[in-house]
Amino acid sequence: MHSVQLAAVRRVGGLASLVFAVALTAASSLPAGAQTAPVSAQSSCPAGPPVLQVGNPNPGDLLTAGNMVFSGVAFDPAATSGAGITSVDLFLGSRDTGGQFLASVVPGTGAQSNPHAWQVTASVPNNAGGRDFVVYAISSVTGQETSVSIPVFVAASPTPTPVGTAPTPVPLTESTTSTCQGTAAPAGTSAGSPALLQLPSSHAAPVLSVANPSAGGVLPVGDLIVEGQAFDPSVDSGSGVDSVELFLDSRDSGGISLGSGVPGDNGAPNGRTFVIKANIPSTANGGHDFVVYARSAATGEETIVSTPVFIGAAPTPTPRPKS
Repeated sequence: MHSVQLAAVRRVGGLASLVFAVALTAASSLPAGAQTAPVSAQSSCPAGPPVLQVGNPNPGDLLTAGNMVFSGVAFDPAATSGAGITSVDLFLGSRDTGGQFLASVVPGTGAQSNPHAWQVTASVPNNAGGRDFVVYAISSVTGQETSVSIPVFVAASPTPTPVGTAPTPVPLTESTTSTCQGTAAPAGTSAGSPALLQLPSSHAAPVLSVANPSAGGVLPVGDLIVEGQAFDPSVDSGSGVDSVELFLDSRDSGGISLGSGVPGDNGAPNGRTFVIKANIPSTANGGHDFVVYARSAATGEETIVSTPVFIGAAPTPTPRPKS
Protein backbone atom coordinates (compact mmCIF):
# COMPACT_ATOMS: atom_id res chain seq x y z
CA MET A 1 0.00 0.00 0.00
CA HIS A 2 1.14 3.53 -0.64
CA SER A 3 1.64 5.77 2.36
CA VAL A 4 0.08 9.16 1.68
CA GLN A 5 1.10 12.16 3.75
CA LEU A 6 -0.55 15.57 3.52
CA ALA A 7 2.22 18.09 4.10
CA ALA A 8 0.95 21.31 5.69
CA VAL A 9 3.11 23.53 3.52
CA ARG A 10 1.25 26.73 2.63
CA ARG A 11 3.09 29.27 0.52
CA VAL A 12 0.01 31.45 0.03
CA GLY A 13 -1.34 33.01 3.20
CA GLY A 14 -4.79 34.33 4.02
CA LEU A 15 -6.74 31.58 2.26
CA ALA A 16 -10.44 32.30 2.25
CA SER A 17 -12.91 29.92 3.84
CA LEU A 18 -15.02 27.64 1.69
CA VAL A 19 -17.60 29.43 -0.46
CA PHE A 20 -20.53 27.55 -1.90
CA ALA A 21 -23.02 28.82 -4.48
CA VAL A 22 -26.17 26.79 -5.01
CA ALA A 23 -29.02 27.72 -7.36
CA LEU A 24 -32.34 26.69 -5.84
CA THR A 25 -35.88 26.01 -6.97
CA ALA A 26 -38.79 28.42 -6.53
CA ALA A 27 -41.91 27.33 -4.64
CA SER A 28 -44.73 26.32 -6.95
CA SER A 29 -47.30 27.73 -4.52
CA LEU A 30 -46.35 31.34 -5.20
CA PRO A 31 -49.01 33.45 -6.88
CA ALA A 32 -48.63 34.29 -10.53
CA GLY A 33 -46.26 37.19 -11.10
CA ALA A 34 -44.50 36.66 -7.78
CA GLN A 35 -42.42 33.59 -8.63
CA THR A 36 -39.36 35.69 -9.41
CA ALA A 37 -39.04 36.87 -5.80
CA PRO A 38 -36.57 35.12 -3.46
CA VAL A 39 -38.16 32.48 -1.20
CA SER A 40 -36.78 31.43 2.18
CA ALA A 41 -36.29 27.72 2.87
CA GLN A 42 -34.33 25.61 5.31
CA SER A 43 -31.06 24.36 3.80
CA SER A 44 -30.65 20.59 3.57
CA CYS A 45 -26.87 21.07 3.32
CA PRO A 46 -26.02 23.90 5.73
CA ALA A 47 -22.26 23.42 5.24
CA GLY A 48 -22.64 23.10 1.48
CA PRO A 49 -23.22 20.15 -0.87
CA PRO A 50 -20.87 17.17 -1.06
CA VAL A 51 -17.72 18.05 -2.99
CA LEU A 52 -16.99 15.70 -5.91
CA GLN A 53 -14.04 16.01 -8.26
CA VAL A 54 -13.32 13.39 -10.93
CA GLY A 55 -9.66 13.07 -11.90
CA ASN A 56 -10.35 10.99 -14.98
CA PRO A 57 -11.81 10.63 -17.53
CA ASN A 58 -11.88 14.12 -19.00
CA PRO A 59 -14.63 15.36 -21.37
CA GLY A 60 -14.19 13.85 -24.82
CA ASP A 61 -11.81 11.10 -23.68
CA LEU A 62 -11.81 7.73 -25.44
CA LEU A 63 -12.37 4.85 -23.01
CA THR A 64 -11.16 1.45 -24.13
CA ALA A 65 -13.22 -1.62 -23.31
CA GLY A 66 -11.93 -3.56 -20.31
CA ASN A 67 -10.49 -2.63 -16.95
CA MET A 68 -9.61 1.01 -16.33
CA VAL A 69 -8.57 2.84 -13.15
CA PHE A 70 -10.58 5.94 -12.19
CA SER A 71 -9.82 8.33 -9.36
CA GLY A 72 -10.82 11.61 -7.78
CA VAL A 73 -11.83 13.35 -4.55
CA ALA A 74 -15.12 13.30 -2.61
CA PHE A 75 -16.01 14.69 0.80
CA ASP A 76 -18.79 16.39 2.73
CA PRO A 77 -17.63 19.71 4.24
CA ALA A 78 -19.96 19.01 7.18
CA ALA A 79 -18.09 15.84 8.18
CA THR A 80 -16.09 16.13 11.40
CA SER A 81 -13.81 13.23 10.48
CA GLY A 82 -13.07 11.25 7.35
CA ALA A 83 -14.74 12.06 4.05
CA GLY A 84 -18.34 11.86 5.23
CA ILE A 85 -19.22 9.99 2.03
CA THR A 86 -21.11 6.68 2.09
CA SER A 87 -20.10 5.72 -1.45
CA VAL A 88 -18.86 6.98 -4.79
CA ASP A 89 -20.76 5.17 -7.56
CA LEU A 90 -19.69 5.05 -11.21
CA PHE A 91 -22.17 4.56 -14.05
CA LEU A 92 -22.05 4.58 -17.83
CA GLY A 93 -25.14 6.63 -18.56
CA SER A 94 -27.43 8.20 -15.99
CA ARG A 95 -28.29 5.88 -13.12
CA ASP A 96 -31.84 7.24 -13.04
CA THR A 97 -32.47 6.41 -16.69
CA GLY A 98 -31.08 2.87 -16.70
CA GLY A 99 -27.35 3.56 -16.92
CA GLN A 100 -24.95 0.66 -16.49
CA PHE A 101 -23.30 0.30 -13.08
CA LEU A 102 -19.49 0.12 -13.30
CA ALA A 103 -18.10 0.23 -9.75
CA SER A 104 -18.45 1.63 -6.26
CA VAL A 105 -15.83 2.80 -3.75
CA VAL A 106 -15.52 4.63 -0.43
CA PRO A 107 -13.01 7.53 -0.22
CA GLY A 108 -9.90 6.82 1.83
CA THR A 109 -9.97 3.05 1.30
CA GLY A 110 -7.52 0.82 -0.54
CA ALA A 111 -4.26 2.57 -1.42
CA GLN A 112 -5.74 6.00 -0.71
CA SER A 113 -4.61 7.05 2.77
CA ASN A 114 -5.86 10.56 1.98
CA PRO A 115 -9.38 10.26 3.47
CA HIS A 116 -10.91 12.37 0.69
CA ALA A 117 -9.30 10.57 -2.26
CA TRP A 118 -10.85 7.60 -4.07
CA GLN A 119 -9.58 5.18 -6.69
CA VAL A 120 -11.32 2.19 -8.22
CA THR A 121 -10.90 -0.23 -11.12
CA ALA A 122 -13.99 -0.53 -13.31
CA SER A 123 -14.71 -2.78 -16.28
CA VAL A 124 -15.82 -0.65 -19.24
CA PRO A 125 -18.20 -2.60 -21.50
CA ASN A 126 -17.57 -2.91 -25.22
CA ASN A 127 -20.49 -0.62 -25.99
CA ALA A 128 -19.15 1.66 -28.72
CA GLY A 129 -20.32 5.23 -29.09
CA GLY A 130 -20.81 8.48 -27.21
CA ARG A 131 -21.83 8.05 -23.58
CA ASP A 132 -22.06 10.01 -20.35
CA PHE A 133 -19.69 8.80 -17.64
CA VAL A 134 -21.55 9.69 -14.44
CA VAL A 135 -20.15 9.65 -10.89
CA TYR A 136 -22.33 10.00 -7.78
CA ALA A 137 -21.10 10.89 -4.26
CA ILE A 138 -23.59 10.29 -1.44
CA SER A 139 -23.13 12.06 1.90
CA SER A 140 -23.28 9.98 5.07
CA VAL A 141 -24.00 13.19 7.01
CA THR A 142 -27.03 14.59 5.16
CA GLY A 143 -27.94 11.81 2.73
CA GLN A 144 -27.67 14.35 -0.10
CA GLU A 145 -25.81 13.68 -3.32
CA THR A 146 -23.56 15.40 -5.84
CA SER A 147 -23.12 13.98 -9.34
CA VAL A 148 -20.66 14.75 -12.13
CA SER A 149 -21.53 13.84 -15.73
CA ILE A 150 -18.69 13.64 -18.26
CA PRO A 151 -19.28 13.06 -21.99
CA VAL A 152 -16.91 10.37 -23.31
CA PHE A 153 -16.54 7.96 -26.20
CA VAL A 154 -16.35 4.23 -25.60
CA ALA A 155 -14.35 1.78 -27.75
CA ALA A 156 -14.06 4.12 -30.77
CA SER A 157 -13.60 7.84 -31.41
CA PRO A 158 -16.36 9.69 -33.28
CA THR A 159 -16.05 10.03 -37.06
CA PRO A 160 -14.82 13.56 -37.86
CA THR A 161 -17.36 15.80 -39.61
CA PRO A 162 -16.20 16.70 -43.16
CA VAL A 163 -14.89 20.26 -43.36
CA GLY A 164 -17.44 22.78 -44.61
CA THR A 165 -20.56 20.67 -44.04
CA ALA A 166 -21.38 21.69 -40.46
CA PRO A 167 -20.74 24.52 -38.01
CA THR A 168 -17.85 24.26 -35.56
CA PRO A 169 -18.86 21.78 -32.82
CA VAL A 170 -19.34 22.99 -29.26
CA PRO A 171 -16.51 21.77 -26.96
CA LEU A 172 -17.50 18.95 -24.62
CA THR A 173 -17.75 19.92 -20.96
CA GLU A 174 -18.67 18.12 -17.75
CA SER A 175 -21.68 19.14 -15.66
CA THR A 176 -22.19 18.98 -11.89
CA THR A 177 -25.50 18.82 -10.00
CA SER A 178 -26.56 18.31 -6.40
CA THR A 179 -29.74 17.27 -4.61
CA CYS A 180 -29.08 19.87 -1.90
CA GLN A 181 -31.68 22.56 -1.37
CA GLY A 182 -30.54 25.97 -0.22
CA THR A 183 -31.81 29.14 1.38
CA ALA A 184 -33.08 31.26 -1.48
CA ALA A 185 -34.32 30.91 -5.04
CA PRO A 186 -32.80 33.26 -7.63
CA ALA A 187 -35.00 35.44 -9.76
CA GLY A 188 -36.63 33.65 -12.67
CA THR A 189 -36.18 30.12 -11.30
CA SER A 190 -39.17 27.95 -12.08
CA ALA A 191 -40.70 25.36 -9.77
CA GLY A 192 -39.25 21.87 -10.12
CA SER A 193 -35.93 22.99 -11.61
CA PRO A 194 -32.94 20.87 -10.58
CA ALA A 195 -30.60 22.34 -8.00
CA LEU A 196 -27.48 23.56 -9.80
CA LEU A 197 -24.14 23.57 -8.06
CA GLN A 198 -20.97 25.56 -8.38
CA LEU A 199 -18.19 23.57 -6.73
CA PRO A 200 -16.33 25.30 -3.92
CA SER A 201 -12.73 26.27 -3.81
CA SER A 202 -11.80 23.64 -1.24
CA HIS A 203 -8.09 24.35 -0.82
CA ALA A 204 -7.66 20.62 -0.26
CA ALA A 205 -4.25 19.08 -0.75
CA PRO A 206 -3.50 17.87 -4.30
CA VAL A 207 -4.67 14.39 -5.26
CA LEU A 208 -1.68 12.14 -6.01
CA SER A 209 -2.00 8.59 -7.30
CA VAL A 210 1.19 6.69 -8.21
CA ALA A 211 0.71 3.82 -10.67
CA ASN A 212 4.23 2.44 -10.27
CA PRO A 213 6.33 1.26 -8.53
CA SER A 214 4.26 -0.97 -6.25
CA ALA A 215 5.03 -1.55 -2.59
CA GLY A 216 7.77 -4.17 -2.25
CA GLY A 217 8.69 -3.93 -5.93
CA VAL A 218 12.23 -4.64 -7.09
CA LEU A 219 13.60 -1.79 -9.23
CA PRO A 220 16.58 -2.25 -11.58
CA VAL A 221 19.26 0.42 -11.68
CA GLY A 222 19.10 2.80 -14.62
CA ASP A 223 16.14 4.42 -16.33
CA LEU A 224 12.60 3.79 -15.07
CA ILE A 225 9.36 5.31 -16.41
CA VAL A 226 7.09 6.35 -13.54
CA GLU A 227 3.43 7.20 -14.16
CA GLY A 228 0.46 8.37 -12.15
CA GLN A 229 -2.02 11.20 -11.68
CA ALA A 230 -1.71 14.50 -9.84
CA PHE A 231 -4.20 17.36 -9.70
CA ASP A 232 -5.55 20.07 -7.42
CA PRO A 233 -9.31 19.52 -6.89
CA SER A 234 -9.87 23.27 -6.48
CA VAL A 235 -8.88 24.23 -10.05
CA ASP A 236 -11.36 24.53 -12.93
CA SER A 237 -9.03 23.45 -15.74
CA GLY A 238 -5.76 21.61 -16.14
CA SER A 239 -4.11 19.81 -13.25
CA GLY A 240 -3.31 22.80 -11.05
CA VAL A 241 -0.06 21.01 -10.13
CA ASP A 242 3.17 22.75 -11.09
CA SER A 243 5.62 20.10 -9.96
CA VAL A 244 5.83 16.33 -9.46
CA GLU A 245 9.17 15.31 -7.98
CA LEU A 246 10.61 11.81 -7.53
CA PHE A 247 13.08 10.98 -4.76
CA LEU A 248 14.79 7.90 -3.46
CA ASP A 249 14.10 8.30 0.26
CA SER A 250 12.71 11.44 1.84
CA ARG A 251 13.71 14.71 0.21
CA ASP A 252 13.80 16.40 3.61
CA SER A 253 16.28 13.90 5.03
CA GLY A 254 18.76 13.99 2.15
CA GLY A 255 17.05 11.69 -0.36
CA ILE A 256 18.37 11.41 -3.92
CA SER A 257 16.50 13.31 -6.65
CA LEU A 258 15.49 10.91 -9.44
CA GLY A 259 13.56 13.22 -11.77
CA SER A 260 10.70 15.69 -12.02
CA GLY A 261 7.96 16.83 -14.36
CA VAL A 262 4.46 18.24 -14.62
CA PRO A 263 1.18 16.48 -15.48
CA GLY A 264 0.35 16.50 -19.18
CA ASP A 265 3.96 16.43 -20.46
CA ASN A 266 6.00 13.66 -22.11
CA GLY A 267 3.13 12.18 -24.09
CA ALA A 268 0.75 11.82 -21.14
CA PRO A 269 -2.79 10.82 -22.25
CA ASN A 270 -4.42 13.75 -20.41
CA GLY A 271 -3.59 16.90 -18.49
CA ARG A 272 -3.68 15.23 -15.08
CA THR A 273 -1.44 12.25 -15.83
CA PHE A 274 2.33 12.48 -15.35
CA VAL A 275 4.97 10.44 -17.15
CA ILE A 276 8.48 10.95 -15.74
CA LYS A 277 11.74 9.15 -16.50
CA ALA A 278 13.62 8.41 -13.28
CA ASN A 279 17.24 7.39 -13.12
CA ILE A 280 17.98 4.84 -10.38
CA PRO A 281 21.62 5.10 -9.29
CA SER A 282 23.78 1.95 -9.27
CA THR A 283 24.99 2.76 -5.77
CA ALA A 284 21.53 2.51 -4.21
CA ASN A 285 21.18 -1.27 -3.79
CA GLY A 286 18.92 -2.43 -0.95
CA GLY A 287 15.71 -1.28 0.67
CA HIS A 288 14.53 2.31 0.16
CA ASP A 289 11.45 4.49 0.08
CA PHE A 290 10.39 5.71 -3.37
CA VAL A 291 8.86 9.12 -2.59
CA VAL A 292 6.73 11.26 -4.93
CA TYR A 293 5.81 14.88 -4.19
CA ALA A 294 2.99 16.79 -5.95
CA ARG A 295 2.74 20.55 -5.36
CA SER A 296 -0.34 22.69 -6.01
CA ALA A 297 0.29 25.78 -8.12
CA ALA A 298 -2.72 27.46 -6.49
CA THR A 299 -2.04 26.90 -2.78
CA GLY A 300 1.55 25.66 -2.55
CA GLU A 301 0.37 22.61 -0.59
CA GLU A 302 1.96 19.24 -1.23
CA THR A 303 0.82 15.64 -1.17
CA ILE A 304 3.47 12.98 -0.62
CA VAL A 305 3.28 9.29 -1.55
CA SER A 306 5.98 7.04 -0.08
CA THR A 307 6.36 3.47 -1.37
CA PRO A 308 8.83 0.94 0.08
CA VAL A 309 10.91 -0.71 -2.66
CA PHE A 310 14.09 -2.70 -3.18
CA ILE A 311 16.85 -1.60 -5.58
CA GLY A 312 18.87 -4.13 -7.54
CA ALA A 313 17.68 -7.32 -5.87
CA ALA A 314 14.95 -8.57 -3.57
CA PRO A 315 15.90 -9.12 0.07
CA THR A 316 17.16 -12.54 1.10
CA PRO A 317 14.41 -14.42 2.96
CA THR A 318 15.10 -15.03 6.62
CA PRO A 319 15.79 -18.76 7.16
CA ARG A 320 13.17 -20.57 9.18
CA PRO A 321 14.44 -22.12 12.40
CA LYS A 322 15.01 -25.86 12.23
CA SER A 323 12.87 -27.97 14.52
